[in-house]
Amino acid sequence: MSYTISLAPSTHPGKVTATSSDGYIFTASEPLFADARYWQAVGAPSTATITTIWSSGPGHWALRSTIGHAAKLMVREGKRDTSQFAKWTPFPR
Repeated sequence: MSYTISLAPSTHPGKVTATSSDGYIFTASEPLFADARYWQAVGAPSTATITTIWSSGPGHWALRSTIGHAAKLMVREGKRDTSQFAKWTPFPR
Protein backbone atom coordinates (compact mmCIF):
# COMPACT_ATOMS: atom_id res chain seq x y z
CA MET A 1 0.00 0.00 0.00
CA SER A 2 1.21 3.52 -0.67
CA TYR A 3 0.08 7.05 0.17
CA THR A 4 0.71 10.25 -1.76
CA ILE A 5 1.11 13.88 -0.73
CA SER A 6 0.63 16.53 -3.43
CA LEU A 7 2.49 19.75 -2.68
CA ALA A 8 1.63 23.25 -3.84
CA PRO A 9 2.97 26.71 -2.99
CA SER A 10 1.59 28.28 0.19
CA THR A 11 0.92 31.86 1.17
CA HIS A 12 2.85 31.16 4.40
CA PRO A 13 6.62 31.76 4.07
CA GLY A 14 8.72 28.59 4.38
CA LYS A 15 5.71 26.28 4.10
CA VAL A 16 3.78 24.37 1.45
CA THR A 17 0.16 23.36 1.16
CA ALA A 18 -0.03 19.58 1.21
CA THR A 19 -2.95 17.38 0.19
CA SER A 20 -2.96 13.70 1.20
CA SER A 21 -4.36 11.04 -1.08
CA ASP A 22 -7.49 10.90 1.14
CA GLY A 23 -8.17 14.64 0.74
CA TYR A 24 -6.68 15.79 4.08
CA ILE A 25 -5.22 19.30 3.49
CA PHE A 26 -2.66 20.99 5.72
CA THR A 27 0.15 23.57 5.64
CA ALA A 28 3.59 22.49 6.83
CA SER A 29 7.30 23.07 6.49
CA GLU A 30 7.98 19.30 6.70
CA PRO A 31 5.05 17.74 4.78
CA LEU A 32 6.52 14.24 4.39
CA PHE A 33 7.08 13.86 8.13
CA ALA A 34 3.85 15.60 9.19
CA ASP A 35 1.73 13.52 6.83
CA ALA A 36 3.45 10.29 7.94
CA ARG A 37 2.39 11.09 11.51
CA TYR A 38 -1.15 11.79 10.25
CA TRP A 39 -1.33 8.43 8.43
CA GLN A 40 0.12 6.66 11.46
CA ALA A 41 -2.55 8.24 13.70
CA VAL A 42 -5.36 7.03 11.43
CA GLY A 43 -4.03 3.46 11.43
CA ALA A 44 -2.00 3.13 8.24
CA PRO A 45 0.61 0.33 8.34
CA SER A 46 4.11 1.49 9.31
CA THR A 47 5.55 -0.42 6.35
CA ALA A 48 3.41 1.45 3.77
CA THR A 49 5.23 3.82 1.41
CA ILE A 50 4.59 7.56 1.55
CA THR A 51 5.61 9.75 -1.40
CA THR A 52 5.56 13.50 -2.03
CA ILE A 53 4.87 14.90 -5.50
CA TRP A 54 4.98 18.50 -6.69
CA SER A 55 1.69 19.70 -8.15
CA SER A 56 3.48 22.08 -10.52
CA GLY A 57 5.84 19.42 -11.91
CA PRO A 58 5.59 16.25 -13.97
CA GLY A 59 4.51 14.19 -10.96
CA HIS A 60 7.80 12.44 -10.31
CA TRP A 61 8.38 11.69 -6.63
CA ALA A 62 10.41 14.21 -4.69
CA LEU A 63 10.77 12.36 -1.38
CA ARG A 64 9.66 8.93 -0.29
CA SER A 65 9.88 6.77 2.81
CA THR A 66 7.92 4.29 4.85
CA ILE A 67 5.32 5.80 7.15
CA GLY A 68 6.97 4.30 10.23
CA HIS A 69 10.40 5.76 9.45
CA ALA A 70 9.22 9.21 8.32
CA ALA A 71 6.92 9.61 11.34
CA LYS A 72 9.96 9.44 13.64
CA LEU A 73 11.84 12.28 11.93
CA MET A 74 11.93 16.07 11.79
CA VAL A 75 14.34 18.62 10.33
CA ARG A 76 16.47 20.53 12.82
CA GLU A 77 17.81 23.86 11.64
CA GLY A 78 21.43 24.35 12.59
CA LYS A 79 23.86 27.22 12.66
CA ARG A 80 24.99 28.77 9.39
CA ASP A 81 21.90 27.70 7.45
CA THR A 82 22.50 23.97 7.84
CA SER A 83 19.74 21.42 8.32
CA GLN A 84 19.81 17.82 9.53
CA PHE A 85 17.39 15.04 10.32
CA ALA A 86 16.60 14.59 14.00
CA LYS A 87 14.31 12.42 16.11
CA TRP A 88 10.80 13.93 16.29
CA THR A 89 9.31 14.68 19.68
CA PRO A 90 5.75 15.94 20.13
CA PHE A 91 5.09 19.36 21.56
CA PRO A 92 4.32 19.34 25.29
CA ARG A 93 0.64 19.69 26.10
